[in-house]
Amino acid sequence: MAAANAPITMKEVLTLPSLGISPQFITFTHVTMESDKYLCVRETAPQNSVVIIDMNMPMQPLRRPITADSALMNPNTRILALKGEGYGDHLPIIFIF
Repeated sequence: MAAANAPITMKEVLTLPSLGISPQFITFTHVTMESDKYLCVRETAPQNSVVIIDMNMPMQPLRRPITADSALMNPNTRILALKGEGYGDHLPIIFIF
């Protein structure tokens, strides 16, 4: 199938290493993308943190010292949902300003 007839077109917008994210964290278990608006990256070294990348301002990633097994940004509001072993039956919700 020729590229002109392809049902999906792809365009590289950024590379995570250009934002200071180590290649060891660019995996399916560390990166989440709920929509075309936000990327979340969980970093576990040198300290635990969650990096939130707003695709409208990708060169201004927001890094927060948060420990979680999974982090997911709401595509409509600046709310971060976390899942982790230390949270028990609770789902922490964090408003990002």
